[in-house]
Amino acid sequence: MPIDLKAYAKDVEEQIKQIRDDLAPLEAGKMTIGEREGNRPWRDVTQDMIRHQKSSLRTYELILADLRARIARGE
Repeated sequence: MPIDLKAYAKDVEEQIKQIRDDLAPLEAGKMTIGEREGNRPWRDVTQDMIRHQKSSLRTYELILADLRARIARGE
C-alpha cells in the first residue's frame, strides 16, 4: 500500500504548528519549565527545552521540505 504523501505532509505541518505554539510562550518569557530531582531545589530548564524544541522544529521542517519536493515530482 503506497504512502499518502499529502496526508503525511499535513500531519507534519500540524506538528510544526504545535511546536511553534509550544515555543512561543517559552521564548517570550511568559512561561518557564523546571525540573527537580529528589529533594533538591527546582532547576530552570527552559533554555534546554527551547533548544530541544527548535531542534525538533528544524527536523520537521526538513521532513516537510522533502515531502513537498516528492509531491511536486509526483511520487
